Amino acid sequence: MSIVPPDQLHYRLLGTPTPGKHPLVLLHGVMGFAANWGKVWPQFQEERQVLVLDQRGHGRSAKPASGYSPTDYADDLKGLLDHLGLAACHIVGHSMGGRVALKFVELHPENSLSLTLEDSGVETNFDRVGWLEGLLGDVPTPFAERAAAKEYFDKNFQDDPLTGSFLNANLETKEDGRLDWRFYKEGMFASIREGATMESAKIFQGLNLPTLVVRGGRSAHLPAAEANRMAAARPNVKLITVEGAGHFVHAEQSAAFNAALKEFLAEVEAK
Repeated sequence: MSIVPPDQLHYRLLGTPTPGKHPLVLLHGVMGFAANWGKVWPQFQEERQVLVLDQRGHGRSAKPASGYSPTDYADDLKGLLDHLGLAACHIVGHSMGGRVALKFVELHPENSLSLTLEDSGVETNFDRVGWLEGLLGDVPTPFAERAAAKEYFDKNFQDDPLTGSFLNANLETKEDGRLDWRFYKEGMFASIREGATMESAKIFQGLNLPTLVVRGGRSAHLPAAEANRMAAARPNVKLITVEGAGHFVHAEQSAAFNAALKEFLAEVEAK
């Protein structure tokens, strides 16, 4: 195990400890970073601690040349929770972050009070590797200036402006003044490949943990049929479909996402 130590992970621990209200951990998806949860954490930090972080290879955290399996990400999180003195937590993961969350609760049940998977399935889909490689391969980075980047994404993502905005937000100014990705691109490809080989369905079915599955009604990443199979896999799984949302449920329909998550946490903590 070669973890990224806490002092090399960019994170924010928000809120204050509250009796009976366990910490909430929010794990972003591939190419994401902590700020992606900006419409979520303000709704929870008044009642409990909330931990958001840039996972390895993302944002302002360390970007090692290798080590992008769900286990690597989960080990980083375990090290950070131990460093912060956080015990049983509610673990939430979006997309790739869902694979990390799933692996984490399997490896560290002592730190896991519940699991929430946002538009994150458990059935292997290698098509996502080619999709990501095609998506990033087409973007002509680096850009000379922010205006040129915005013009590119506005023009080429007219049918999917949310993804265009997400990618544009993932550009940062480098030392030479040009804009390039804030994530480690090869690490993103490795994250998808390694996540696709994980026995997610077997792990999911073997858990004995309250689980919320949130699906975007317009999302192609988690088909309705797969979400229904997840809900039927064991008795303590709750499925919520948020109509009008695509893959980024927490960003597209934040009020509905936050309400579903709040209700679920209350149900878990009432038991």
